[in-house]
Amino acid sequence: MASGHDAATYHVGSRKGRGVYQSITFPRPHCGSMPQFLISEPAEAILASLAEALDLVDFGMVLLDQKLRARFVNRRFAEMWAGPPDLLVTGPGYRDLLEHIAACRLFDMPESQVSAFLDERVAVVLAGAVPPTQFDLRDGRRLLFRCIPCADGGRVLTWTDITPVKEEQERQRQACDAAERMTAEQRFNAETLEDQAAYLASLAETADESARRAEVANRQLEHEIAERRLLEAQLRVMATTDGLTGTLNRARFLAVGQQELEHARQSAQGLAVLMLDIDHFKFVNDRYGHSAGDAALRHFVAQLRAGVRGVDLVGRLGGEEFAIVLPAVQSAAALQVAERLRARVAAMPVLHEEHVIGITVSIGLAMARDSDRTIEQVLARADARLYAAKDAGRNRVVAAAGPADAATRAHVG
Repeated sequence: MASGHDAATYHVGSRKGRGVYQSITFPRPHCGSMPQFLISEPAEAILASLAEALDLVDFGMVLLDQKLRARFVNRRFAEMWAGPPDLLVTGPGYRDLLEHIAACRLFDMPESQVSAFLDERVAVVLAGAVPPTQFDLRDGRRLLFRCIPCADGGRVLTWTDITPVKEEQERQRQACDAAERMTAEQRFNAETLEDQAAYLASLAETADESARRAEVANRQLEHEIAERRLLEAQLRVMATTDGLTGTLNRARFLAVGQQELEHARQSAQGLAVLMLDIDHFKFVNDRYGHSAGDAALRHFVAQLRAGVRGVDLVGRLGGEEFAIVLPAVQSAAALQVAERLRARVAAMPVLHEEHVIGITVSIGLAMARDSDRTIEQVLARADARLYAAKDAGRNRVVAAAGPADAATRAHVG
């Protein structure tokens, strides 16, 4: 490409022979250099193709001269502002375009403020470059406006519809309102989501620069939304599990246990509840320290999980007190599970630093009855049996049989 002060030669058209291209001279542009076009068309056709390409982009565009008269308006601008097909016939100025928009009542402001607003917008564009500015329209859309000055004194104006970003920000706000009812740590995670939403908005503000950047921003948006959903899932896990042991917390255990009780009543299947308490746990904390106590709790839960089925519910009710719901079991099988857990805990000491700490567990067992309406009723009976196990010397199982298990009363208390 040969360059000069007023004109430049660009390679266009088809190749003639080896390495030879037709050349055509265009006036040197003031707003950056023109790329090469390796196509077999005259300059007028190339310019027409460029105009058609600008009609296909997804943002509105207006090219103004030094006096802010419209030299070019793309199709997206006319569609965005409900402009007539002959928008350029009268040679409108930028103020004329704004007055057309105002006449369509798209600006979200009182009529008394419109004239001053139009004056201010014209003055800002006349002054030069304008930072990216967002506008909320009366029909609910949100647009991002940019003004880029050209070397010849003209202006390139663009309007990008970022309404999806606005809607996403509204969903983020609603999510943050819900997060206010969570714990301090959960609130921190929700605030992190707000920061990520702001980052997404900043990406969206650059979407008008080119179709390629818009595509990149959309892919980034999908990635961030997936991360946001992942964080929300993590928040739900945090709200339903015990942070130290990973078991269900008390509220979640009672809720899911109630569902299992209702299912057992409807399906006429047995359901057992175990109440478990680590024996002399205070002694472990006092002698070996609270870090050893935490290790003992995690070790204890690992033994419980190894001794129950995947459908069984394990929850921490508080301190060293745990509960297990065994769906679809009869009293004899439930008693075998309880004895197996008791023996497993006693046989597997806790290894913490250089200490080997032996622990045992007392267990109370209760079967659900037809008269039970809440899981708390079954837990209360199991809790009473737990205290009976403690009073009887600890490291044992005391079981209670429901009315449907009369045949097992000889070996189930």
